[in-house]
Amino acid sequence: MEKVMVIIGPTAVGKTALSFALAEHYGTDLISGDAYQIYRHMDIGTAKPTADELARYHHYLIDIAEPDEPYSAARFCNMAGKAIAEVDGKGKVPIVVGGTGLYVQSLLEGYDFGTARMTEAAKDAAQARIASLDEGGLKEYIRRNTDWEPPDWHELLANTHRLTRLVSAIENGEGKAFVRSGKAESLVYDAYVIGLRLPREILYARIEERVDAMLKDGWVEEVRRLLAMGVPEGAQAMKAIGYQELAQYLKGQLSLEEAAVRIKTRTRRFAKRQLTWFKRMPYIHWYEKDQYEDEAALARAVIRDIDAHWRA
Repeated sequence: MEKVMVIIGPTAVGKTALSFALAEHYGTDLISGDAYQIYRHMDIGTAKPTADELARYHHYLIDIAEPDEPYSAARFCNMAGKAIAEVDGKGKVPIVVGGTGLYVQSLLEGYDFGTARMTEAAKDAAQARIASLDEGGLKEYIRRNTDWEPPDWHELLANTHRLTRLVSAIENGEGKAFVRSGKAESLVYDAYVIGLRLPREILYARIEERVDAMLKDGWVEEVRRLLAMGVPEGAQAMKAIGYQELAQYLKGQLSLEEAAVRIKTRTRRFAKRQLTWFKRMPYIHWYEKDQYEDEAALARAVIRDIDAHWRA
């Protein structure tokens, strides 16, 4: 069984800093588990590592797609699995870093995305059903036909590919089986999963500071360039928090101050949803960051625990 280290936690908690410390210590490579860092030209708003950091630490699944390309948990698992095998072949243990709970959980638990493949006719029927329902009606339709409550409705409804596959399964009378199938009974990797947390007030203050820093660093110009390139506002990449708000600012529909407030509010809500999702993953080893003197002390504690895990 291949070994892998994983760092997860809510946005702005400090996953990147720890990932660099572990990569330095173990001399290994990093795999992004973020749903938006794959996109080129989207550097500031996705909190992508800097060019210098990308040059210093080898990363997989960053800057590999254009902003108008679709991305999904299935595609992530396929590419991340290949990256893990490649790093394992070098005799190293890779580090997966990200806050997209669905993606990381799917990778570690071996979700089978090959089930319930759609024909074009089935896809068209599912999309027609989705279009016929408002958000409330769609939620009720899914609940009624699956006996299932997604931990994050926003993430499900925003992931058009996953939503279409789910509705297609429901239309074929396989909704209940679909939401319960495709999952391994145990982890498919020998994984040490690190979860980072901070008290809510500290995390929210970090979110506020990071949004302000992104705006100062040229986030508005980044969005302006994307729109000038012809990237549609409805593209999956543009669903990343902040891009639609800044597009509205550039069209004169919001003031920059209003856009910033909305971005901060969405980011705080996203962080809360992330923590809710992670409760589904009981194998996470949680580290309360405020209990450590600094980043170096946290890294030392994590390295000690990782080494003990694989010595056991």
